[in-house]
Amino acid sequence: MLAKVSTSGYSWTMTKFSFPHITLPHITIPGADRLPKIDVSKISIPSVHSIDLTSLDLSRINPSALLDNPVVKQATELGYTAVGFAVLGFQKLQVRRVEFFDAMKARNNTAQ
Repeated sequence: MLAKVSTSGYSWTMTKFSFPHITLPHITIPGADRLPKIDVSKISIPSVHSIDLTSLDLSRINPSALLDNPVVKQATELGYTAVGFAVLGFQKLQVRRVEFFDAMKARNNTAQ
């Protein structure tokens, strides 16, 4: 029942919003005249008014069996490694940024 109420509430609130027409006369895209024309008024988006999740039984799912799978373990370790490298890269970028601004300040101070 919650899904039914949430979906109807979402569609009710979205009808209140209107988006203004935005024109960008100074921007041209090369080759845009060769792109196919699309009639947006003929596109229909299917609406989902009722999703009943009450019959979904999650008691049969065994999360420990899923986490013991070697493929899942490898994917988890790969994800941790990727996040670690991203954090290290971001920190290195911040250090380089500070060094760059310090060098620019020193350069400007010696020019005066």
